[in-house]
Amino acid sequence: MSSKAKAESLIEYFNNTNREMVEIYVEGIGWLIILKENIEIVSDNWFASTKYNSSTIEIFNSESSLMRLTNVYKLNSSFVENANNVKYNLMFEDICIFIDKVSAFF
Repeated sequence: MSSKAKAESLIEYFNNTNREMVEIYVEGIGWLIILKENIEIVSDNWFASTKYNSSTIEIFNSESSLMRLTNVYKLNSSFVENANNVKYNLMFEDICIFIDKVSAFF
């Protein structure tokens, strides 16, 4: 399978999944999270609500295996369900990765 076909498979999965997020494993970086929609977690304390912007994913150049992702998150390893702890941490507002570095996604 060509690099472009791999990238298209990831984009198709992201666009068609019923999950609110897709996790991808990028060699050298680790597990990253891309969100399908904006998420707002509102707590009893209005000031403690958190917002997460949806992610985008696209092939950067139609002939390359380079992908551009925006609003890429990592899961907060110390996350517990409470108003003072965020679920995701924004890792990259904008990042380009080669699809060959993506080992898995779900």
